[in-house]
Amino acid sequence: MAKIGWSGLQPDLDRESIVPLYRQLYEHLREAILAGTLPESTRLPPERSMAGQLGVNRSTVVHAYRELVADGLIEQRVGSGSRVVPQLRGGQPERAAGVPWWVTLPPWRVGEFPNILGELAAKQEPGRISFVQGVAPDQPSPLGELAQSFERVARDPRFILSYGDSEGYEPLRAAIASRMNAQGASSIEPRSIIVLTGSTQGIMIVAQSLAEPGDEIIVESPSYPGALQIFQICGLRAIPVPVDDEGMRVDHVEAILRTRRPRFIYTMPSLHNPTNATMNADRRERLVTIAKRSGVPIIEDDPYGPLLREPVTPLVALAPDHVVYLSTFSKTIAPSLRVGWLAAPRTILERLLLRKQAYDMATSLYVQAAIVDYLERGYDAHVAQLRDELLLRRGLADRAIAAQWPSTFRVSPASGGFYVWVTTPRDIRARALLDASERLGASFLFGEAFFANSGGDHNFRLALTAVTRDEIGEGIGRIGRAIAALKP
Repeated sequence: MAKIGWSGLQPDLDRESIVPLYRQLYEHLREAILAGTLPESTRLPPERSMAGQLGVNRSTVVHAYRELVADGLIEQRVGSGSRVVPQLRGGQPERAAGVPWWVTLPPWRVGEFPNILGELAAKQEPGRISFVQGVAPDQPSPLGELAQSFERVARDPRFILSYGDSEGYEPLRAAIASRMNAQGASSIEPRSIIVLTGSTQGIMIVAQSLAEPGDEIIVESPSYPGALQIFQICGLRAIPVPVDDEGMRVDHVEAILRTRRPRFIYTMPSLHNPTNATMNADRRERLVTIAKRSGVPIIEDDPYGPLLREPVTPLVALAPDHVVYLSTFSKTIAPSLRVGWLAAPRTILERLLLRKQAYDMATSLYVQAAIVDYLERGYDAHVAQLRDELLLRRGLADRAIAAQWPSTFRVSPASGGFYVWVTTPRDIRARALLDASERLGASFLFGEAFFANSGGDHNFRLALTAVTRDEIGEGIGRIGRAIAALKP
């Protein structure tokens, strides 16, 4: 018979605190379980019931319970609800004889975030207009010049088929350093750079090198789902900071750092994914000042920076000793190349390089050499054409949205980039709209994927790059018809 031990343990949540409500609830329940106040087999109230008792959104309770499951403190079963599990030494749950140990690994080791790659594959169906994938458009195409670059570097097979250095191909590191110097990051040298197998590898390397499971970090809300998933897999606890049309709310970062010491601040300050916002100059200066004062480093993720129509000084140029900079050729050339890079202070570079070596020894030398050749010949012209194409596509989208969607739908300001971030009115949820849109042959990425803890019920992202120009208006029209079908 299940024990009911919740009575009298209802927490007093502080709505004025910068600590998220879900985190306060999680901490309260965790302490009660470890202290034995909530003994094993205690059944916790259902999520909806708990939310009603506390006067909070159900998602607050969902995320608190999820954290307890990840810690191995409660289990959730369909039909049985949420129960406190038996505790052994170290707080580890019991396991039936003969059951492999990995069955009871905390969920953060395998990830709880939506399977974004699975979502992307599922949306690519014949006849469907999919605004899901953030990939460079087919036109302008880099393939002509790029193919010639690969052909030229292939003339020395003994060299090109070798491993290469873990740090990366020296001419590519020199070319990247030169370009970063031109952006104002004058302290960046070739030896400051590690070439990566995609910049997402860099996020994982940094997360594992600068933090340990259980540590707190600051992330934007919303943020890049791939980074959020990595942080969760690494067992890091995200403190969300909102993003507006001028980028990360740096005043929130400052308030957090008065009472807490996260291990790092993760930000995408230029053409942010998913909102397309670019952090203004005042906030950039203020953020690096805060980082210097607090000693909390910044992870600057900059995959879209080259697509800005007006150059912006990267954070690494303002505080080279306090910023790890990440970027990639995936958004300007093609994701299939799998080549990115990081630039870091010498005090941490060796540690990051050892992590890189543990993953793959070295990034493809053949691809690196081809990129060097392409940078010297066709890259800059291609990027200029790509900027123009993105501006044209955004114009097509804005005109279609204005003509075919209600004015109650708010979209992010046009500033270049791949995406349109949409906020729906309160009477329409993004997932319901996605279901209705898919029935009419249009897909997008729902908002929940972009939030570390909760949120996104009324947001979604349109990627304007994986469709043709003609499909932009037609797809937005299909979504407009789905909106009309949902309206009472």
